[in-house]
Amino acid sequence: MKIVCDFCKTEYNLERAPNTPVKCAVCGHVWTPRVRMSQKIMIKFIAAICAFIAACVFSFVVLVNFSGGNKNQPLVTKIDEKNIHTVLDENGNKRIFVSGDITNTTNDIYGLPNIIIISYDAMGNVLSRQTFMPPATLLESKTTVTFNHMLSVDPTNVKRLSVELKGTK
Repeated sequence: MKIVCDFCKTEYNLERAPNTPVKCAVCGHVWTPRVRMSQKIMIKFIAAICAFIAACVFSFVVLVNFSGGNKNQPLVTKIDEKNIHTVLDENGNKRIFVSGDITNTTNDIYGLPNIIIISYDAMGNVLSRQTFMPPATLLESKTTVTFNHMLSVDPTNVKRLSVELKGTK
């Protein structure tokens, strides 16, 4: 640590900050050195506080706007039949490729939960429920995001598909 005499400006290098007043060896002046926080340490401290505040705000927005208890259903999901195709996967197996939209109908930002696509047979029995992550974590007010997913279920018996957002039913 570097300290400077207030009177004659003599510089001293010390291993640690002194706890008591010091006396200059050159002029005899006695003073209490001020311990200055390093600028780099201060910047890191401020950055850490900003990151903590940002994480708290993000968590609050996600928890408040997507608590699963909102009855107004601000997020609307839709699969258009034109966006359902049978494709071959890398192993040559037939799969269903689904594309759909999630729309935020409110004036607020909402956190997007996982997406669930449910496939049904001709009798209405559930063949599979596949959950996957949304293409974005937050959805701005009055905006739409498109999702795409290849189902692992064999399309032979699939007669109907539906989409849900996890925790909003």
